[in-house]
Amino acid sequence: MEYKIIKLNSARNCLRYIIKAFEIDQIHIPYYLCSCIRHSILKEGCKIHFYHIDKNFMPVYEFDEDDFIFYPNYWGICTDIAKNLALKYKNLIVDNAHSFYSKPLGIASFNSIRKFFPKIRDGAILYSSKIMDFDFPIDEFYYEMKKLDYNEIIKNEKRIDDFDIKIISNCTSDLFSKIDFESEKNRRLLNFYDWNEKLKNSNSLDINLEKGEIPFCYPYLTKSENCADTLVKQLENQGITIYRYWEKLPDNFSESIFQKQLVAIPLC
Repeated sequence: MEYKIIKLNSARNCLRYIIKAFEIDQIHIPYYLCSCIRHSILKEGCKIHFYHIDKNFMPVYEFDEDDFIFYPNYWGICTDIAKNLALKYKNLIVDNAHSFYSKPLGIASFNSIRKFFPKIRDGAILYSSKIMDFDFPIDEFYYEMKKLDYNEIIKNEKRIDDFDIKIISNCTSDLFSKIDFESEKNRRLLNFYDWNEKLKNSNSLDINLEKGEIPFCYPYLTKSENCADTLVKQLENQGITIYRYWEKLPDNFSESIFQKQLVAIPLC
């Protein structure tokens, strides 16, 4: 499939662009997902159908042939699942926000610059087999490249929530061009395998990276919620900021082993 590349100001706006470009009026998304994705879909007046995933992050649902399906490459370790779904369903959309280096799949996919390169505050790259005949404005946001602390990250997240769809700012584009991608890639892999060596024997997930996979984090699934809370405290005492994914799940989905027992250890 041939893809056009468009650099937008956020990953969630890449999804909004896809919905507009393909004129999607309803879409299947997993329950276990960041609330900002749901909000972005609803902003476009698109109806949501939820599906469950199993312990291996595989959808436990058989979709219809023409369904539009949104699948997130969880933690950057689910490329093989995404590939199989793309072979089976013709209208797959892949969220590679956790897998910056992954190749595009489905009718469209996108990544997130700021998630993988924390000194950059916004930006995403969309790979789409269909584009709109419409010129979006260029974002005018300007900032200096530096790693944000926790409070600054929260403020930046709220700022991104209010973004209209725009082309990536010249500032972000310039800072992005200065990244040493090979160095960043190698650092993430070294950190991943270091954590895996320490924790693989007690990790309830059996993680085997595909060739070329560069994960967003090291996902560690504990045996209980108490174990997860204990590990988070231990890591935070070591100066490692831990985010729990995701707190605000849909009201009709109150139980998630990942939400309660998964600790996403950062690699950057």
